Amino acid sequence: MPEVKKVLLVGLNISLKGRTCNAETQEKLKLLLQLTFYLVDKLRRFKLSKEGKNKADKNRLRVEEAFLKTTHAARAEAAAQRREERRRVEKEKILQEEDPDKQRKWEEKEQRRLAKKRAPRMKQLKVKAL
Repeated sequence: MPEVKKVLLVGLNISLKGRTCNAETQEKLKLLLQLTFYLVDKLRRFKLSKEGKNKADKNRLRVEEAFLKTTHAARAEAAAQRREERRRVEKEKILQEEDPDKQRKWEEKEQRRLAKKRAPRMKQLKVKAL
């Protein structure tokens, strides 16, 4: 998981509607700003109940699992691309050679690999003799 920062986002919709910012308006804005600092101080001392803590932990776990799934998918895709690139380079190298016997052997090996990949997977069961 990447590092997370503790952040409090406060959104204030302040509409002056064409009026200038006089002393009274500035005082009201100052009160709103003080409210945000009060909230920051209050949240620092705030303790969650057991239910709230459990809910937050579940949410964190869910987010972490989603993050790990996305990174796992990206790593798997990169690994598949590297494997495909290696096979392509190997094929080019074999085809550049003059020896038709080596080319034929490589083609047979590749065909066996592809056939094995396409074959349906069988589940193996161990049977105990009585």
